Amino acid sequence: MRARRQMKMPETKRLSEQEKVRKVYEIAGDRGLYVNTNFDVFSDAPEWVSLAMGAGYKVPLIKPGTNAYASPLLFVTLTSLLNHGTMLLTGGPGIGKTTSSELAGPLFIGTSLEEILASEIQGHPQLTEEKMVASYDLGKLVHTGERVVIPNKFLESAVKIIDEGNRIPPDTLSILMKLVDTGKAVYGGNLLTARPGPLFVTANYADEGTFQFTPPFLDRFDAAVMVTSPAPWDLRKIRNRGDEKLNGSNLEGLTHVNDGLKLDIPAIRKEINEMPEAVEYNASKVENFSDFVYSTLRFSEAASQNIERATKGNAWKINQDNASAGHFINAPHTKTLNELTIRTMRAMPRYAKAFAWFNGDKEVDVSHLKTVMPYLLWHKVQPSQAALTDNPHYHNDRIAFIEDLIKDIETQYDDFRGSPIHKEVYIPALMAIKSGEYKEKTINEKGEEGEEKLKKIVRNAITQLGNIDKPWAVTLANHLASEYNHRNNGDNR
Repeated sequence: MRARRQMKMPETKRLSEQEKVRKVYEIAGDRGLYVNTNFDVFSDAPEWVSLAMGAGYKVPLIKPGTNAYASPLLFVTLTSLLNHGTMLLTGGPGIGKTTSSELAGPLFIGTSLEEILASEIQGHPQLTEEKMVASYDLGKLVHTGERVVIPNKFLESAVKIIDEGNRIPPDTLSILMKLVDTGKAVYGGNLLTARPGPLFVTANYADEGTFQFTPPFLDRFDAAVMVTSPAPWDLRKIRNRGDEKLNGSNLEGLTHVNDGLKLDIPAIRKEINEMPEAVEYNASKVENFSDFVYSTLRFSEAASQNIERATKGNAWKINQDNASAGHFINAPHTKTLNELTIRTMRAMPRYAKAFAWFNGDKEVDVSHLKTVMPYLLWHKVQPSQAALTDNPHYHNDRIAFIEDLIKDIETQYDDFRGSPIHKEVYIPALMAIKSGEYKEKTINEKGEEGEEKLKKIVRNAITQLGNIDKPWAVTLANHLASEYNHRNNGDNR
C-alpha cells in the first residue's frame, strides 16, 4: 500500500508586538468600547477642503497609504506603553473620557477591568490623603502602637485613574504632585513607590463644583487631549455594543483580549527606546527641532536686557501681556507667557519615538515630533493676550493655538536652517571652539597666538550674527559666547 502523506497544519503567523498593539487598538473601536472617528491626528499632513463658502471650516482627506487616529485613544495607547506615562483627558461629561482611560488596563496592560475600577479614585472636595495614597494598619496601631503603612489599591494598581480630578481642592491635589511626576508618594514620613504603569486624570470643563488646576500640576502631565463627543454616524456602532442598563453589562467580555494578543510591555518599551533616529550634523533631528522650539519660547525681551536672564521664567513682574512692545514684534516668542520645562523637553522625544513605533515607521523624524507636539504642549503653554486677540478661538481650542504656533516656529526654523550664516559662520566657529579646526583647517598656533586667532574667529562670527535681525541669531551668538567662555574658563584646556 502506498504510504499516506502526513498533512502539515499551516503555521499561525506569530505577530510582532507592534502588530499586536495595532490590533488591540482596533478592538476598542470594533467592539464599540471607544468609538470616535473624529480623526485629528494624521501620520502625514492631509488635504484640507474648505466648507461653507470660506467660513473657516475645513475637513481633512487622508493621503492614501497613511494613517489617521482619534487623539484620545491614540494617546491612551502611547501612554500605556511607556513606563510611567501621565495623561490628562478633558472635555464635557459623558463623552468617553473615563471609558477610554479604563480600557488601558484590560486591553494594553493585561489588568482586569474589575481591578481598574476597584482602584479608581473619584474626585470630590472631601477626598482625603488616606483614600488617595495609603493608611496605617489600624490593628497594629491599636494593639502595639506600631505605625505600619499600607499602600492603597490605587498606588498598587498597574493603571491609575483619577476621575474628575478638578473636583479635588488644590491643597489636597498637591499631595498627588510627586506621584504624578515621579511615581512616588510620601505618607507618614515613608516614601512609597507606586507600581509602574500609566496614570490618567480626567477633568470636566469648569463648572461651579470644579477647581482650576495649577500650572505646576498641569506640567506633570506628559500628554493631554480634548475629548469630543462622538460624531452622529458613530452612534450606530455604540448602540450595537448593547444597552448595559437594559441587558446587563458585558464589559468584561468586550475587553477580553486573546492570549495571542497579550502584549509584552517590557519588550515594547525596549523596541521604542531603540528606535533609530534621523540624524543631521551628528545630532538627532528631533532633538535639534525640539531645542529650537524650546529656545524660541524661552526668550523674553520683557525679562531683562541681560541675554542670560532674558527668559520667560524671569518675567515674573512684567510679562508679555503688560510689557511695552519689544524689538521683535510678532515673533513666535511674543505669543506665549511661559516657557517649556525640562520635564516637557524630555517627554517630546519619548512620545515622538512611541508614535513612530506605533505607526510602523522605520526611524523617528521631525514629522513624528510635530504630530504629537500639540498634545504635549497645549495644556502647559499659556497664550499671550496678543495671540488671543488675533484668534479668539484660542480661548477654547488650545490645540489649534499650539498647531499654529508650531507652524510659525517652523517658519523661523527653516529661515535659520536656510541662512548661509548658519552653515558658513556659526557651524565653523562652533567647530573651531570644540575641535580646534576651522573650515577643515587646524588652528596650529599654540599658546596666546592660537587663542587670539580662535577669539578673532568667534568674535567675527558673533558680530555677523549680531547684524541679523532675528531672535534665533541672538541665541546662536549667545551660544558661541557660552561655548567659548566655557572652553577658556580658568584656562582649563
